Amino acid sequence: MSSMKSHSSNDPIQQYINSHSLRLSPQQEKLIERTKAMTLGMMLGSTDEAQFFQLLLKSMNAKKCIEVGAFTGYTTMTMAMALPDDAQIICMDISDEYLARDIWQEAG
Repeated sequence: MSSMKSHSSNDPIQQYINSHSLRLSPQQEKLIERTKAMTLGMMLGSTDEAQFFQLLLKSMNAKKCIEVGAFTGYTTMTMAMALPDDAQIICMDISDEYLARDIWQEAG
């Protein structure tokens, strides 16, 4: 199994899976593109893993979520999208320099 993240994979099978299973919002796509353009873009979380987190959170009826190590906040935003309006998400990182708060605001 490859350790390469699915959003940057050249594997045709992985590309097929992503093109037929991922449901990304415009804000997720925007944040992915912004993050990939950064020098540290390789720190972007995997899109299929983030979608799986959404599935888990929804199936658990989660009301609280925590993420340690957010970078631009793609995974945090994706998880927040799966939580109900009265839920709480805590996001921690050593710096907020890269957080894409503007895109988070767009996402609601």
